[in-house]
Amino acid sequence: MSAQAPAPRLRPLGIGEILDVGIKIYTRNALTLFKIVVFVVLPAQIVVNAVEVSALPKGVTESSGGTFGPTFGPSGSGTVSNRDLGVFIVGFLLALLISFLAAQLAQAGCFRAVADAYLGEEVGWRSSLRYALRRLPALVVLSIASGLIIAIGFVLCIVPAVYLWAGFYVAVPVLLVEGSGPFRSLGRSRELVRGRWWGTFGVAVVGFLLVSIVSAALSGVIVGVAFANPARNTISGFVLNTFAATLGSMISTPAAAAFATVLYIDLRVRKEGFDLLLLARRLGVEREPGQEPPSFLPEPVQPAGVQPPFWPPPPGWTPDPAPPEPAEPEAPEAGGDLPPYWPPPPGWKPEQS
Repeated sequence: MSAQAPAPRLRPLGIGEILDVGIKIYTRNALTLFKIVVFVVLPAQIVVNAVEVSALPKGVTESSGGTFGPTFGPSGSGTVSNRDLGVFIVGFLLALLISFLAAQLAQAGCFRAVADAYLGEEVGWRSSLRYALRRLPALVVLSIASGLIIAIGFVLCIVPAVYLWAGFYVAVPVLLVEGSGPFRSLGRSRELVRGRWWGTFGVAVVGFLLVSIVSAALSGVIVGVAFANPARNTISGFVLNTFAATLGSMISTPAAAAFATVLYIDLRVRKEGFDLLLLARRLGVEREPGQEPPSFLPEPVQPAGVQPPFWPPPPGWTPDPAPPEPAEPEAPEAGGDLPPYWPPPPGWKPEQS
């Protein structure tokens, strides 16, 4: 039995290559990624808008044309009672919770879909969402913990908040791929980013700007329509707000997942010699060791011995010398105890001494 071919090894990528691979995964699997977001965010936004409109006190309207989000104003005479104010606060908090859970579920589904695409596997929105549902409680805890820690850093000084934001950038892929707990994932993310903070920060910022440019272009049209009919408690305003929120998530959520997942894999390649077979095992995907990587990935590294086991190379590492050419086997001499050629002719036997 011949030995199986080793899994294709990956090489460290530059910032531009990470963004390029992320964009290619995004565009080539856009329909599946959009389905993941739509089937989660759209129903959630319908419920959120219904709850917010129902919880509005009498005599108050909500508009979508504000610079920093929805604005509230009087639509007639009368004062708001304490009971109406309490109902509004409860409705607002419930809507916030629903939006948060939907965003986390859509994010986890997109991360799984991007990881499957990186392996060259068929990407399915149903299987991605089933995987995301199993990890949703841990992801919620991770998001709350990281948000609180970054907020504390922001209160103390802006610099720690920025540092922690980049340090926790790959915490979600760590949680979903490695199956670690929320707090362990935050620490593991910082371990991977250590020594590559500026590169991580560069990917995060450039990726955010790319997504923001596209979102701003589409939002310009939506805002123009919103000003034409800003009241959310009308049918057209309700539909407009639901569509705008869903469209924004469709653009931003898959892009953020693509950039963070590719960066996470790159960090593990640099520090741990990560390869596609290890990624497949972590995700429970059957992958043949000799299976070729997807075409959008950069050229794999050279065989072991020519390439260091991880990057940067360990101190004192040098490439192995090229192996010598194998010598041709010598042909056995004719006569005596050796056959005239090999394998022996039928019926040949050594001579009796």
